Formats: sequence, C-alpha cells, structure tokens
Amino acid sequence: MKLDDLASFIKSANAGASLLTFDIGFDDAERFRKVIDSGAVSAMAVAKLYRIKPEDVRIYAYAPSSTIKITIPRPVISGGIEERDFDGVQQFVPLLDLDVPVEADRNESVN
Repeated sequence: MKLDDLASFIKSANAGASLLTFDIGFDDAERFRKVIDSGAVSAMAVAKLYRIKPEDVRIYAYAPSSTIKITIPRPVISGGIEERDFDGVQQFVPLLDLDVPVEADRNESVN
C-alpha cells in the first residue's frame, strides 16, 4: 500500500529557515503501529526520496498522537533566490507514494 492510503494526513512546513518538517498522522493507533513496524518510513527511504544523506534525516514516532514527524534539511534556505516553495508546504508530495508493505484488513476501509 502507499503511505497516502494509510495516513489520515501528510503535510510539510518550514522548521526554521534551513529545515523542513513533515507530519504524518493516522486515524488510529493500529494503523500507526502497522506503518512503524513495517520499517517503510526510514531514514534511508526518506533520503532516497529527497536526494539527501540518510544521516541528515530525523524521524520521531509519537505514539500518543499516532503521528510520525520527519525533519530534513531544506535544499535551499527559505526566502533565498533559488526558493520555489517559501513556506515548505508543497514538499510532502514524494511521501504520498512511499510503499508500505502492509495489507489492509478486509473490514478496514482506507482513505
């Protein structure tokens, strides 16, 4: 399945002038746990999507809110001359198609 099929939201924003942050939220703890346990949201996978080094990727899984937060360096400083997305709100798109090796339960509907 794709991450977009499992998450209730995936969004991005600036985390200061030099970092981007991604929030991936889930409707329930079981779906969150399936994604975490699959290992699909990894530093290596995110690094490949954003063409950065895996050691530059920070991933935080916060079980109480069934949310994953990812922080990476921005490709260019926010507001710089090469900037294409000042607020960083369009940078989540590559995460939508991230493959997550889980199957939906037959009784579980996906987004």
